[in-house]
Amino acid sequence: MKIIQTQLKDMPSSLLAELGTYRYSVFARGEGWSIPPRLSTPGQEYDRYDRSDVTWLIAWTVHKGICGCARLLPWQEPEVSEGIVLPFEQDKVWEMSRYSARLDIDAELPLNILWHSVQLAELSGIEYLISSATPMLEQMFAQHQVIYEPLTPGLIQSEDNLFAIRIPVVQPALADKYRGTRRFSPEEVLPSLGVSVNWQTHR
Repeated sequence: MKIIQTQLKDMPSSLLAELGTYRYSVFARGEGWSIPPRLSTPGQEYDRYDRSDVTWLIAWTVHKGICGCARLLPWQEPEVSEGIVLPFEQDKVWEMSRYSARLDIDAELPLNILWHSVQLAELSGIEYLISSATPMLEQMFAQHQVIYEPLTPGLIQSEDNLFAIRIPVVQPALADKYRGTRRFSPEEVLPSLGVSVNWQTHR
């Protein structure tokens, strides 16, 4: 398993297409989320936050392809935020969205992706990640001593059955497990599939 770090603008077209297909299988087909018609690509899932400067962490294996991902972007205040008190400084927070992992490939893959997310955030001067969570993810975090706290409902624009949590970038239990693991560029990974990085396209 390798964790790829890339921005959308630097993502080879083959990886971008594979990511869209993976996201569709997880979020559109699996979770039943709707895809806006103007963003619709048959069998792929994208949304309005897929900007060129957004950072992605992608879990990838030679035999299974993409097995998990997380999207990291500056946190944006909800459009309807009246009466909501922000429990953080906005410029010290990133939002982690499209956070998912195939547990059949690696039961602890969400933790691996989260570790790289908080590491990357900390290196960028960020103090917290804001994300949505499910009860199952909350249970995994508790089991593995991941530090987090629930946030006010409505703080992030979330799909059904999800709630907002705040995750500090300092995570001692994850550090004990994953410290020393590194991230890879697409160029380091894709040649193992015989894919030429020379035909990468920018979006």
